[in-house]
Amino acid sequence: MNSKKVNLAFLVSVIIYVGGVFAISAFCPYILENVVLNNLICESMMVLPGFVVFLFSEKEKAEFLSFHRIKTGTLLAVIPFTLFSMPLISLANLLSQFFTTNRVIEAMETTDMGQIAFLPLLFSTGIFAPFCEELLCRGIYYRGYRKSGSAFQAMLLSALLFALIHMNVNQAIYAFLMGVLAVLLVEASGSLWASVFYHVLINSSQVFLMRIMMTANPDIYSDSATQLTNETLAMAAGSFLIIATIMAPFAWMILVWMSKNENRRGVLMEILEKRKEKKEKMISVPLVLAVLFCIIMIIYTEIVG
Repeated sequence: MNSKKVNLAFLVSVIIYVGGVFAISAFCPYILENVVLNNLICESMMVLPGFVVFLFSEKEKAEFLSFHRIKTGTLLAVIPFTLFSMPLISLANLLSQFFTTNRVIEAMETTDMGQIAFLPLLFSTGIFAPFCEELLCRGIYYRGYRKSGSAFQAMLLSALLFALIHMNVNQAIYAFLMGVLAVLLVEASGSLWASVFYHVLINSSQVFLMRIMMTANPDIYSDSATQLTNETLAMAAGSFLIIATIMAPFAWMILVWMSKNENRRGVLMEILEKRKEKKEKMISVPLVLAVLFCIIMIIYTEIVG
């Protein structure tokens, strides 16, 4: 599997996903009202084309995806890495809200999340979705691009695809950053399990936080949406900028420790030092078409809401 196959798989994934969403809206609107079922179907539609191409392209499947064994200490180190990197992601989320809507809060306003069974929601949002997205973006896409170019180029391209599949500006901005961090985790640890665990921690913590907050105040998301102004956003962004500046170096130190613990010393610096290395053309017509299609859908989402 190389960049050409990745680009084609991404184009097919986007077409199937968008077509599926419109089909569901037109013929099965009750699925949209079921957050758990909707999550499971949408994630499956996105990952299936890439996974099918991958199955017919690679002989050593586990090796290609980097589902390698990981030391317990390395896996546990993902927990503090998540804590120290989250302020960066939160900052990106806050900055995006100066010119676009927070899609998560918007979804909370329009969906009675408090009535959804907790465990199915945790599984679909906190476990199933992260596994599918990591399998696709840090497994199939990143490794495919890695065969055609440097780790740096593959990191940026796979992060871009991860951002675009969210189909809105708000989530795309912090998803791109998260995609870069997830690749650094994979490279430092030598295993896709590290980024899967990272993604699960982020999504699951948000599900837990949402349930706790809605239990205390069922209208908390409606209230926060009405109270959110540019002034409060600026204050929050300023606070998270300070916190992120302090915590980001600790996140990097954890990555360095992981690489040493897994006998992968120097791998993180190699990503920057060999960033111009290219074996073959990585951008092709299917990728350009897919990106344009995603941009059109993002604009549509921003206009229609």
